[in-house]
Amino acid sequence: MGYNRLTLHFEKPFSQNDIRTFVLRGKSSLRYVFDLKNCRLASKNLTKDLKYSEKIRSIRVGQYRSHTVRIVVETPEPYAVAHYPLDDRNYAIVLPKGSSDLSSAIKGLFAGLGKKSGTASPVSGGDRGSKTVRHSGSKTSGKTTAQSRIMKKNTPLRPHRRYTIIVDPGHGGHDSGAMDPTHRYWEKRAVLAIALKLRHHLKKMGFNVVMTRSSDRFIKLHRRTRYANLKHGDVFVSIHANAVGRLSRAGSVHGVETYFLSPARSARARRVAAKENSIAFKKYYKSSMNTFLKTLTRSKIILSNKLALDVQSSMLSRLREIYRGVSDGGVRPAPFWVLVGAEMPAVLVETGYITHPWEKKRLYDPKYQDRLARGIAEGIARYLRNRERELE
Repeated sequence: MGYNRLTLHFEKPFSQNDIRTFVLRGKSSLRYVFDLKNCRLASKNLTKDLKYSEKIRSIRVGQYRSHTVRIVVETPEPYAVAHYPLDDRNYAIVLPKGSSDLSSAIKGLFAGLGKKSGTASPVSGGDRGSKTVRHSGSKTSGKTTAQSRIMKKNTPLRPHRRYTIIVDPGHGGHDSGAMDPTHRYWEKRAVLAIALKLRHHLKKMGFNVVMTRSSDRFIKLHRRTRYANLKHGDVFVSIHANAVGRLSRAGSVHGVETYFLSPARSARARRVAAKENSIAFKKYYKSSMNTFLKTLTRSKIILSNKLALDVQSSMLSRLREIYRGVSDGGVRPAPFWVLVGAEMPAVLVETGYITHPWEKKRLYDPKYQDRLARGIAEGIARYLRNRERELE
């Protein structure tokens, strides 16, 4: 079957910050655009002899600006595009499944892509320094092959590339979030502590981590996903703690839950979303939310659902290794404002009930917080590696 991907070879080490991607939607096709900054073409007519299946309409390469090369992959149907570095001089762009019959290579594409602006240099005569962008129909390197080995039990599948994870501790500042009846346990404090530990575990795994807040300050909900998009996040995870409104139920309702953005199918999901949305809700927001939910693509909902399943499973696994009575609240769809606008798979984790007599104490326990964070981190890593395998 092959890997269904283009492999870009650079003359010089490149920086991921120099690669910008976006999608242009037409009436009958989609164009996946990759802009490579600080880069020049080594030759012209690079795609003249390139052949590909009906899964791809065209692949175009051009010198978009003096130091920017643009690659455009046009397809008749949407697909889950992915792109990641293989090492500091090679970059992979995943193509639609079934396009592995590309029979020729794109020769001599990049004269150079430097780590700093203005370091690009043209090819000086002949093929010296000329690199190749080719479709990899077979395994290319021992390093890549080794990374897809079978992992030990309870060890997350490590992704090949260095993804950016956006970690969003809920509430903050004047917005305390949920509180227990004694007002000694506050949601905003517990989730910040968990989020900071999550950052630690993700960084240990090799991820790039961006926090929407790392101190006790308030950030409006719509600014959180806007910031995530500006940082080109690959995954967005919002950390929260749950609560019940009636004291009569506080002693019986506990457990961890994970939500993804979609129209709520249960009264319970609607109640949880209403609680988390309350800080931002105004009358006109309801119609805005409904309009946005209608624009969600099935593929985006599915990806977020898969992420939620992996996070929930890993979180429960880590907690139950040590703690008893950890209840599985499940994975549920719900309309959370903090997830609206995220251009990447996004989930909201309810790490426990701040109103429960003993679960609230666990949420303030550093050891419990660390277990929670480790489970979430492993779930994210498993999701990303599984996605890479699906696209290979």
